[in-house]
Amino acid sequence: MTMTTVRSRILAFLDLAHCSYRIQGNKVLTQNAELSFAADHLTINREGKPERTMPYQKLNLDKMLFLLNAQAERRP
Repeated sequence: MTMTTVRSRILAFLDLAHCSYRIQGNKVLTQNAELSFAADHLTINREGKPERTMPYQKLNLDKMLFLLNAQAERRP
């Protein structure tokens, strides 16, 4: 997977899930997470959780999207 592919899939998912987000350069900011895209990895910062850096080739996108959606549903 490439940065462009991962970013496109994440943005499409956020649109389908009706999650609000902002794009700032190579970052996608949601209500619950900050996703930073680099050439070879994705870094995820979530409130109360340690920062996670994952290479694109090892990224389990379905699991990550599920976690983002689950957090969004829990918040009012």
